Amino acid sequence: MSELSNKYKILSKLGNQVNSKFGEVFLIENRITGAKAVMKALMRTGSNQAAQERLKHEATFSFDLPGLPATIDLIETKNEIILIKSFHPGIPLDEFWFSIAKNERKEYLLKILEGLCKIFEHLAKLNIVHCDIKPGNILVDFKSGTLVVSLIDFGLALRTFEPNKRSTLFPLGFAAPELILNRLDLVDQRTDLYALGIVIWRLYDGKLPLTHPNPSVFTNLQLTHPLPESDKLPKGLHNLLQKLSAKHQFKTAPNLMDNQAVLAGLKEGMDQRYSELSVFIEEFRSLPKRQKWLLFNKGLF
Repeated sequence: MSELSNKYKILSKLGNQVNSKFGEVFLIENRITGAKAVMKALMRTGSNQAAQERLKHEATFSFDLPGLPATIDLIETKNEIILIKSFHPGIPLDEFWFSIAKNERKEYLLKILEGLCKIFEHLAKLNIVHCDIKPGNILVDFKSGTLVVSLIDFGLALRTFEPNKRSTLFPLGFAAPELILNRLDLVDQRTDLYALGIVIWRLYDGKLPLTHPNPSVFTNLQLTHPLPESDKLPKGLHNLLQKLSAKHQFKTAPNLMDNQAVLAGLKEGMDQRYSELSVFIEEFRSLPKRQKWLLFNKGLF
């Protein structure tokens, strides 16, 4: 597309693009202003209708709050769809996490959560749920010595005041039960808080909880088992994460249960969660610091 290439130049590809099901992502630069942006390009085929709709859907989410992406342009032709979004510098949360010393992680995590809290509060006012909270969609950057947090990729986001009848699509391992079971009528801010709890657990433990190589078994574990304890978590954090990622533990496969029983179980689990991230942050901040025991030679005291 000559008009687009006259305005922008491609700098590099972004992310893991082994699976191009949802198109290719590029870092681009405006030839006139020098401003960087993100371009998502998807070729139209008969087999990727869902991906096309997802990309066009993402274009409808545009924000003017720092840390949230703005839509710059959506270009549709007979052969492709191109979405241009604002660029947010930074590295994925998990990559940043492993770059800092263990004794500094709690303080940095609190700062990251405070940045996310402002973003979550803004989304709540707009009745928007991200539905794809995971480390790769949370970017961390230092700007003039200040830690800056951004939340990107609204391809799965939804507005709670609109009817949502899309087919099930969720990040395996991070998704709340109401997303796994495609009860989009129940989804609200607590759905994103659930996923954030799993993100925090994974940061400390180094892997996702309740994993299994078989996707069906993996999904079943997400619905039927509580968040496991990990000796890698700071003392007291497990109880907070259990509340942040609270869920009803189904005793049998939900597809074998009565719809009303499934609905009641899902609501029960959601009602046990924190309703605001700020409350979790204050309780996390209040956890006792790990004591450091000093050994003294006999006779010194």
